[in-house]
Amino acid sequence: MNLAVNEAIFRSRRVGLTRDTLRLWQGPNSVVLGTSGSYRDDVNHEACRKYDIEIVRAVSVSCEVLYSDMGSLNFTVAVDAAPLKHLIKNYQPVLSEYQILNEGIAKGLQRFGVDLKADPSVVYVDNRRISKALPLWFYDYMLFQGTLQINTDLDVYDEVIRTKRYPERKDVSTSLGRKLGKNIEVDEVKKALVQGFEERLGVRFEEQGLIEDEQKLIEKLYRVKYSLSKWNVKAREPFLIGMGKTTVEVFVAYPPTSMCRKLIELVRDVVSDLQDEVKVMIWMRGRGVYQHGPYPEMSSALRTAEKQSIIPVIIINGELKFRESVPSKEDLRKALLDAL
Repeated sequence: MNLAVNEAIFRSRRVGLTRDTLRLWQGPNSVVLGTSGSYRDDVNHEACRKYDIEIVRAVSVSCEVLYSDMGSLNFTVAVDAAPLKHLIKNYQPVLSEYQILNEGIAKGLQRFGVDLKADPSVVYVDNRRISKALPLWFYDYMLFQGTLQINTDLDVYDEVIRTKRYPERKDVSTSLGRKLGKNIEVDEVKKALVQGFEERLGVRFEEQGLIEDEQKLIEKLYRVKYSLSKWNVKAREPFLIGMGKTTVEVFVAYPPTSMCRKLIELVRDVVSDLQDEVKVMIWMRGRGVYQHGPYPEMSSALRTAEKQSIIPVIIINGELKFRESVPSKEDLRKALLDAL
């Protein structure tokens, strides 16, 4: 559910419903896989059962793996990243954005009298990792979600996470509490992080709750994605546009053939009473990716159909449902309602 909250905030920022956002939160014992993380190879499943640890997956461009417990503080940044490039010298695309946000974390933790170092990948204390994130991009918008180890149980951390890239982890991680030799109040770290981000980014935060559209989207994302093994285990996610509308992509010839025109008319008829829940996107071969605006959203199934010249097709939430034919109204309606 917490990962659904993160994605809902990010989608809300992308469509301009909210401003740049920092969320600080805690959750139950979890191993968090990046989108391309391996459910089989990156996790010690026996240890997860032993400690009652949930295995979940976050949207990201990273294959990293995070561990979080109630001694950890999780952070979520949803931001228009374009202005960040002006805050760093010798700007390097993508790496500089990560660097700036990690520097915000480091600045906050320095208030505890700890010497930290930030690079684009992680935040270090004495060359030991104390914070790591799973970033995601949508054009200039970035979601930066990760975990800060405050009083994290590092023995459990070392036991539950095993990857081919990092077979031994005991010598690479630490926590703020271990560094200072005592338990740290999480609320104090929250205050410090807010101040660190404000200082590094040159902003002032206002505390706000979730808006109604975000709350609705959270429920849908949890239902169709984050609660399902199809996503958490197999990394297969539904394709939802904008604030999570069920998406019907129709790929046709240009100019449309008689079959293509019939298909378009059928789709529009079937969704006519579902306009608030369904987004129809008519894609015409050869018209380019910007047929639907400057920030096109296109499923991988549509890209495959385009590449293989499969026409016409109907794709619902990223799954190719009908190809090279016109389905019956009843079959299309059923497929659409099942997706909803």
